[in-house]
Amino acid sequence: MTREMALKALDRRAYGKVELAQYLARKGAKDVVITQVLNRLEEVGLINDSAFAEQWVDTRQPGRLLSRRALVAELRRKGIEDDVIADAVESVDHDVETASALELARRKARGAHELDRAVAMRRIAGALGRKGYSGELAWSSARQALDELAESRDQV
Repeated sequence: MTREMALKALDRRAYGKVELAQYLARKGAKDVVITQVLNRLEEVGLINDSAFAEQWVDTRQPGRLLSRRALVAELRRKGIEDDVIADAVESVDHDVETASALELARRKARGAHELDRAVAMRRIAGALGRKGYSGELAWSSARQALDELAESRDQV
């Protein structure tokens, strides 16, 4: 029964080992059985925390434009170990993070262009901060995005 629950869950989406154990425990499975099932699934390669973490970063960072810090926090909440997380977020270097912050700031600037510049700056920087970007990067990206938007509107 526990094995079938685990396989059904894995059929819907990928899980880390700790997250799947928590899911099975919520469904009423016994700890001893959960451990046996998860060990077996790990042996046959159906659970792999490294692959899960890399896939998570590869899909969440470009899609949601999350910062490295936000990705680390998400993976920690899913029970992934710190060394596995470090390997997974290695691909999100400073250049990738800067480009992502600027892209997100540009998206936000399009919706805030009619606001007072100071208000727009605060809103954009706040949105970036909530995505885990540092204050310095959030403010500089917001400034650049608003400058670009103003420049493009002046040219029209």
